[in-house]
Amino acid sequence: MRVAPKPDEIAEVYIDESSQNNHRHLVIGCIVNMLLSATTLNAAIATARTPELPNGEAKWVKVSKAKLAAYKRIVDVLFDNNDKAHFHCLVVDTTLLDHNRFDEGSREIGFNKQVYQLAMKVARLYPKELFHLYPDHRETTQTPEDLRLILNRGCRKKGDKRDWPFRRCQFRDSKKTLLLQLADIIVGGIAFKLNGHDKKKGASEAKREFAAYILARAKVADSFRDTAFSAGFTIWHRKLKR
Repeated sequence: MRVAPKPDEIAEVYIDESSQNNHRHLVIGCIVNMLLSATTLNAAIATARTPELPNGEAKWVKVSKAKLAAYKRIVDVLFDNNDKAHFHCLVVDTTLLDHNRFDEGSREIGFNKQVYQLAMKVARLYPKELFHLYPDHRETTQTPEDLRLILNRGCRKKGDKRDWPFRRCQFRDSKKTLLLQLADIIVGGIAFKLNGHDKKKGASEAKREFAAYILARAKVADSFRDTAFSAGFTIWHRKLKR
């Protein structure tokens, strides 16, 4: 019989994505925090939002000059609490994807495979924790329970000795989930840089400044290169098989 985990054994994983459609680089990222740190982190994000962003959802697409200071303070919560929360993302060059050959002709299956890869990296990075996985809600034929089963089977196949490390997988509404909003704006900044939007004529100056701020705080000099595998802020460019 499976033993219920203790609260201090559980890590939460909040997953979001950016530039899934019509952009070269797809970025899927996650915030990882211990369950017992969630209240502290959420309170810090709520405080960081004021006074410029007291209500509404914090999203990359909504970054503006008037609210830039608030967005910077929100990401500061991650970097100022690196003992409580980390960020990890994977990047896929969509020009190398071959859905017909590898994904049964389905972009959705291809996308789900990338979510799986990111979650499996999290499992490798945190070998002692048990996970509650919270992807941003989206329309898909794959249920969260399907993903949970696939992940646990994948971990077992890799020799993971934990008893079903992924204990929960549920969609969350980003409008109501501050840690998903934090994931969204960081993923958005990385995708903005990778896809060259910062160099386009007429690009938002606020977004240019914010994307640069995120990478500077993360001490990432070149977002086109992989970071150290096990750092508290990681970028992983997947090498796709041909």
